[in-house]
Amino acid sequence: MFTFITMKSLRIIFIFIIMHSFNMAAQDLSNYTWKNRIVILYENDTNTADVKSALQIIDNNTSKFTERDILVFVYKDNVFYSVNRKATDIKKSDILPKTNDGYILIGKDGGIKSKALYPFNLEQLFNLIDSMPMRKSEMRYNK
Repeated sequence: MFTFITMKSLRIIFIFIIMHSFNMAAQDLSNYTWKNRIVILYENDTNTADVKSALQIIDNNTSKFTERDILVFVYKDNVFYSVNRKATDIKKSDILPKTNDGYILIGKDGGIKSKALYPFNLEQLFNLIDSMPMRKSEMRYNK
């Protein structure tokens, strides 16, 4: 009888571990809350050149993105891609529009801070971020 109870308990634990690992694999944008700002470049059949240009600008300014804790994703055909075009397992958040003709900035608090049309405007993006109270605090702290 003791062995039966132990085996049954082990099965339940095993099932729990498997279910938990599936949940961990599928990330949500909320996993980045309070850690990162996120820029999402929306790509469709008509703006591929704009996204490519934006990715080049981002690649040329990697250290400035890192300094501001910015992660960049490309959203195309219901899939989030990293900047090197590898599909991620991030699920789409309900706060994001289904389609967009530009890019979106999500703040560290998880809220949408800006929606802008292409072409990608790095100066405008950084000015907006640098004007935010949390970023100002970060800049004072990191002096």
